[in-house]
Amino acid sequence: MTLATSGPRGPWAAPVLYAWEPSDPPALYFMSRLGTRHVQDALRTGQAAAAIHPPDTRPLRGVQMCGAITLLGGERAAQAAELYLRRFPSAQGRFPLADVLEERSEIRFFCFRPEQVFVLSEPHFGWGVRREVPLGILALHPDRG
Repeated sequence: MTLATSGPRGPWAAPVLYAWEPSDPPALYFMSRLGTRHVQDALRTGQAAAAIHPPDTRPLRGVQMCGAITLLGGERAAQAAELYLRRFPSAQGRFPLADVLEERSEIRFFCFRPEQVFVLSEPHFGWGVRREVPLGILALHPDRG
C-alpha cells in the first residue's frame, strides 16, 4: 500500500506493508519507525490517504482511500502484530517484537481506518472511472492477499 501524508515539508508518499482486518469500520495495520516522515506527518494530522494497486499497469485498477491514522499500543498493538505476522510470516524474527509491543522500540504498529474508499477498475467501469464503496461492505470481505 502506498501511504500519502502531508506535513510542514509538503506532501509525501511511502510504501508500507499492511494486514487487513475486515472489521466495521475496516482496519489496515502497518508497522513503521516513529521517526519516518510519513509517520510524523500522520501523527501530526491524524489523517492520510492510501492507494493499493497491482504491479501491472493495464488494465488500470486499484483502491483509493482516505482516513484516520492512529498509533497503537497495548492489546491493539498485539492484535495488529498477530494479523501482520500471519500475513507476512517471513517477518517473524526481523524486528524485536517484545520491544515493539512494550513500546521500547522506534518500530511501532499503526492503524489506518478508511473513511472513504473508491475502487478504480478499467475492465468493469471504463477508463478513469472510479466508484465509491460503502464501508460496511468492506467488513464482509476478508483479505484475499
